[in-house]
Amino acid sequence: MILRRTAFASTGAELAVVSDDIRVFDGLKAELDQELPNGGWVDVRPPDLFAALPAAAPPAALIAASSDAPDKLEQTEQLVRGARQAGSYVILLVQDLSPAAMHRLMRAGADDFLPVPIPDGSIADALDRMRQRDDDRGAPAQARSRDGAILAVYGVSGGVGATSFAVNLAWEIAQESRKSNLRVLLLDLDFQYGSVSTYLDLTRGDAVYELLTSVERLDAAGLRVALASYKRRLDVLTAPADALPFDIVDPDGMSRILDLARATHDVVVIDMPRALTQWTETVLQQCQTWYALMEMDLRSAQNMLRFLRTLKAEDLPLEKVEFVLNRAPGFSDFAARGRVKKMAESLGIEYAVSLPDGGKVVAQACDHGAPLAEYAGSNPLRKELRKAAKGFLDQLEKARAASA
Repeated sequence: MILRRTAFASTGAELAVVSDDIRVFDGLKAELDQELPNGGWVDVRPPDLFAALPAAAPPAALIAASSDAPDKLEQTEQLVRGARQAGSYVILLVQDLSPAAMHRLMRAGADDFLPVPIPDGSIADALDRMRQRDDDRGAPAQARSRDGAILAVYGVSGGVGATSFAVNLAWEIAQESRKSNLRVLLLDLDFQYGSVSTYLDLTRGDAVYELLTSVERLDAAGLRVALASYKRRLDVLTAPADALPFDIVDPDGMSRILDLARATHDVVVIDMPRALTQWTETVLQQCQTWYALMEMDLRSAQNMLRFLRTLKAEDLPLEKVEFVLNRAPGFSDFAARGRVKKMAESLGIEYAVSLPDGGKVVAQACDHGAPLAEYAGSNPLRKELRKAAKGFLDQLEKARAASA
């Protein structure tokens, strides 16, 4: 009993699964591990939940309801009522239950239900509804602005891996921030040949074109309509279906898009076009970090030099720029590492992130429309991306704690 009571209070579990035997529900444990990793859920027997509720109720309780037998139904009803009164969000896991019994349990206070077998993604949907309810019942709308942090990703040359970096970084941040329930948005601002939708296998909708052509009337609802979703964890504004001129949005319009993105999301990752536009300065001024990607070749070095000269000539905030070397040489390649050091010294920069060459599997993951975490989780490039995501989230947490 004491172990169950401390589970909710000390581990931070978001969901308690209440059943006699979780193993009878095929695939439930695997989906819970995917949606709530690292101790995000606990398995609880019905008597243990009764003992735990007075001390610490779980944020959500997934209660199995699989019998019309009077004693069993009464026990389930008491569980639902007790968890609901303690403040838990109650989700029923319904199997072989009559409509009358279902009606009785819903009247007892259940908030949602899932049928067995469980449809793919339904647990994530139920948890999203719970979190949305918590948001709606929280502070007033004007006080719920998330004031998100903006990360811009810019490739100084074509083919240096900027879009792949942006997509995978956004996904890693979304995965790492599951327990803290941060909302992450990925914006593809290459209106002509953006490929974020390809890398995530998403459809380019007409709503994106409508958003870009009527930015002056854009509000949070309009932005939400234009967004696609990748596995219910990452919101994405894809590039439009047709190639559009970059001046379809002026600096004021871009500022409005970014303001709405920051107000509705905690982290905004932007895949920038290689061309410098009239609103590039707008993004640079609003972002917290500007990742400038390059490779170890003369073309990247020359373009990086041009980029740095532009920033200095326009007196733009160079301190926001963090330099990323993609396809960096291995630890044992001393000759190549010497060339990397010499190139950095000649440019007057230091590399904040060095990404290893992930090999052909990186291009294969992009062609399959999946992040590296989904396609090749043990790839060395994925490990560095995950490290970068964790480092950013740590910095974000410290910055918010300091400003609180």
